[in-house]
This record gives sequence, C-alpha cells and structure tokens, in this order.
Amino acid sequence: MRLTLSVWFFLVICTIKSVLALSSTFSWEELIQQAAEEALRGRYQQALEKLQIADETGEPRDFRYYWILGKTLHGKGDELEALKSFETSLRMNPDQPKILQEMTDLYDSLRFPNKALDTARVLLAKDPENRELRYRALLWSSRIGNLEYYRAALQELETNNPYLADEQALLDEITGFQKAGKLDDSIARCKRFLPFFPRNKNLHRLCLLSYKSKDASLYEEGLIQRAVIFRDEPIYHHILSMEYLDQRRFVESAALARRALLLALRKAPFPDKDYLLPLRRYYIQIGSDSGIQATELLEEVIRNKKNLSTEEWSVLLNHSSYNWEVLAFALKALPELEPDEKVRIISREWRESYKNLKLQELEKDLSRFAGPYHLDKSFQFYLENALAE
Repeated sequence: MRLTLSVWFFLVICTIKSVLALSSTFSWEELIQQAAEEALRGRYQQALEKLQIADETGEPRDFRYYWILGKTLHGKGDELEALKSFETSLRMNPDQPKILQEMTDLYDSLRFPNKALDTARVLLAKDPENRELRYRALLWSSRIGNLEYYRAALQELETNNPYLADEQALLDEITGFQKAGKLDDSIARCKRFLPFFPRNKNLHRLCLLSYKSKDASLYEEGLIQRAVIFRDEPIYHHILSMEYLDQRRFVESAALARRALLLALRKAPFPDKDYLLPLRRYYIQIGSDSGIQATELLEEVIRNKKNLSTEEWSVLLNHSSYNWEVLAFALKALPELEPDEKVRIISREWRESYKNLKLQELEKDLSRFAGPYHLDKSFQFYLENALAE
C-alpha cells in the first residue's frame, strides 16, 4: 500500500512539473501552434491540454483558438458545442473558408439543411466553380423548400456542363463497371458525375444499383437525393417511403407517403392504391382504427374509380373522423363538383372541422415533420391541410 501511494504521489508531482514547465517554457503562439498540430493529428485530448495551458498565459483568445477548440470538440463528438466555437471564430474573422466548409459538413451531418445551405452559399460566392458543393446546395434548397435557389442551382449545373456530349458514354462506362462487379469504380463515377447530370434518371438508377450492393446508408442517401431532385415526382417519394417501411421507420415512411399521395393526386384523381399502403401500415402501428378504416375506404374508391358527390365526400369525412387522407381526396375532387365560390366555402368548412377534431392528434403527429422535407414551408398542403388555401 505504501509503495502504491508513493508511486501515485511521484506521478502527480511529475505531471505538475511537466505542466508548469510547459506553461512557463512556451509562448502563446507556440502553444496555439502545438494545439493546432495535435488537433489535425486527431490527438484531441492533447490539443485541449495545450489550449488550457495557453489560457494560463493570460493572452486573449483569438479566432485560431476557437477554430482549434471547435475542431477538438468535433473530434470528441461534442458537435453542437463545436459549432458554437466555429461560429465564435467566424465572428472574430469572417474570412475563413476552411471553417465554413467544416461547418457546412457538420450542419449536413446533423440534418440542419437550412444552416448547411447558408454556409454553402457563402462559400459558393467565393468559389462559384465548386460544382460538388453546388450540387449539395441544390439538395438542401429542395429539402427546405427554397425553390428559387433550387431552380437557379439546377440551371447553373445543367447549363455549364463540359461533359454533355459524353453523357451516354459515361452511362455505358458505369454499366460496365457494374457488370464487372467493380462497385467502387461505379460509385466513384456516380459521385463525380451526378453534379453534372443531376436530372438524368438513368444515372440515378445506375447509382442506386451500386449503392444498394455496397452500403445500406449510401443507398438510402441515394433515394433521398433522387426524391428531392425530382421533388414533384410521386413515384420516387413512394419508393423512399417503402424503403423506410421495410426498415420499420413508420413515422418517416408516413411522412414520405403523405407527400407522395398528394403529388400523385395532383396528377390524377385516382392514383395507384399502393400509395396508401405505407399509410395503412402507419395507422396499424399506432393503433388508429379510424385511420385503417379510412385507407380501406379510399382503396375501394380507387379500385372502383368512384366519382363521389360533395355530399358523399362529406359523409365519408364524418364517418372517418376527418381522416387526413380522406380530406386530401375530397379537396382534390371538390373543384370538379362545385362552382368556385362554393368550393372556397366548403373547403374552408372541411378544413376547419378537420382542425377542430384533430388538434390534439396533430400536435403529436410527427409524420408532418419527419423525413427530408421537415423544414419545407413551400408545401403547406402537405404540412397541414387545415391551414392550406
């Protein structure tokens, strides 16, 4: 026991002497340089220790200090605190493209597409030729519903395309890689050329085949990218919804299914009944008998292509306790049944009834906020029928 205490005491003394020696031997600049080197090498605890010793010199913290602190906190897994440090560093010195890039990537990984787009736009203003970043900004702008930026980014990517004449050759090359089992080469080509052909459906399909064979998370991200780029195509949202359903991620599946259903209703009064499948499974999962019954009734309407009257839709709404999906179908059908003036009056009454009946349920219904579009304010009909006009 005495020996153990002696060894422990000796180590403490040595540690204190070492720290004191560091704090008295190295200047602020040297300590900051050492901390930066430690952080870049991934030695985050050592970087923190250097910063702590730098504080003991009494010198004021500068933008470099907060960059190193943010880098270290990020490395240790404290991502939100890392962002705060990066933001402090930028306030002290706004001209730091490397920090902006780190923040952009961090916002993206934390699923803050609005923040990621903000920092990306600053970077793109200084580096407009960064096509990969512009492609990512295109995705973020679609996810948050910034349609003006989304359209401008698409035009920019598709107008200035040096590989336009090689489009088919690139598709053939990727197909060849897939047939030969060279998935890494195929994926590398996909990642490189999607920013040049963002709306090439064949390229997305080939990429997804490679992603699915290689990595589940990569496959999911590929499905999301395709859905947000083709943001008005219901089938891609339905496919993503079914993928979430297979993973038993019912809330996200319902969120995508509702968007897919409304997009499909915009194209036809009787969309494929499969669009209702994820929603029915969602209602089964949460134990909503009225929701299950409502989807079954709508399946019958679709299967028989029933053209219900306004009164029949009203009865169906009451019978289903103003189910979300039934309301969506009813609102779609109403303009074909009534003159414009009556459409406004009846739709307002239906929405108000829906809102009054479902208020408490809506507050708990996370499907309105889950999925890639949880910040999209441009699609209010999707987010809340009761508030849509």
